[in-house]
Amino acid sequence: MIRYAIIGAGAVSDYHHVPGIRLDPRAELVAACDPNEELLEKRRTDWNIDKLTPRYQDIADDPDVDAVVIATPNFSHKEIALACIAGGKHVMCEKPLGLCAAEAWDMHRAAEERGVRHMTAFTYRFAPSMRYLRHLVHSGALGVPRHFRSQRFLDWPETSWGWRQYKAQAGAGDLFDMTIHRIDFAIDLMGPIASICGAVAQFVPRDRTADGSPCPPSEVDDWSALIGRFANGAVGVWEGSTLMKGHHNNGFGWEWAEINGSEGTAVYRLTEPNTILLGKPGESLETVPVPDEFLVIPGSPRDPKEGVPSTVFRYDLVYELTSAIAENRPATPGFDDGARAQDIADAVLESNATGRWVEIGG
Repeated sequence: MIRYAIIGAGAVSDYHHVPGIRLDPRAELVAACDPNEELLEKRRTDWNIDKLTPRYQDIADDPDVDAVVIATPNFSHKEIALACIAGGKHVMCEKPLGLCAAEAWDMHRAAEERGVRHMTAFTYRFAPSMRYLRHLVHSGALGVPRHFRSQRFLDWPETSWGWRQYKAQAGAGDLFDMTIHRIDFAIDLMGPIASICGAVAQFVPRDRTADGSPCPPSEVDDWSALIGRFANGAVGVWEGSTLMKGHHNNGFGWEWAEINGSEGTAVYRLTEPNTILLGKPGESLETVPVPDEFLVIPGSPRDPKEGVPSTVFRYDLVYELTSAIAENRPATPGFDDGARAQDIADAVLESNATGRWVEIGG
């Protein structure tokens, strides 16, 4: 039995990670940590656990915890991860791993040196349509990949994001929160990115909370975009924003990721994760169901016919980490994947500041 602790007891853990732990008979939730002790007491009942602490070091030092899920503000990820790694814990961490790529690579290096499994919570890799799209690309069914394009649009209120809107705590806005996911799965589909030209912008001050109280204005972007050249010669275009009116879709927003190859085009959509759009030369895009073998990762106990399709695939993250621990193999996506995506996100900020293309180093 793999004994998990949750560090950061907010909505992401409640919606995604705890259900994933509950589904896997090899996993057990034994502890939770959050500085908000009122929230912790609520989780005592919600999650039916008794071991609660506001101090992450208690979790890092606990011999009865095997693995942790870190879902705290971005600025705290490195500090908490390094403490847990030093304590011999396997670690899954929400993205971005750190406030910059250097922090992410430090986390990767520490986990490798300690010999623990490590994983970045890039949830969309586990969407059935994304898994099938990857198969089509890597099997050669689309021919030579030429173009990648991604749109991630959300229609969020224009009030405060809390800690997420301050650079010292978040690093960046939409770029680090949303677009970094799309950078990751583009690399997974198309291979390394060699150079990029990027931009960010802020249109909303977010100087009021939801109840109308004043707060310090936002310091981060609410729109981000980049053009990239992949090492294999393909090109890519990404755009993300939280300000796209009419793209609410029950909170899921709009997401479209497309690969154009020499022999066809395939499209992933978050709101339709159990189908893709597929088109061959001279034809139009048509809806194609994702084959059963791609609806869940191999071995997952999750029933793909149950729950909201755009939510339930996220439960497979914990299954992957638990499997990696049990099988003594690397988890995918690892901290190295998180760091590579952050290399690109950092380069977007550099490109925005300098107005130049940025070459991506090894």
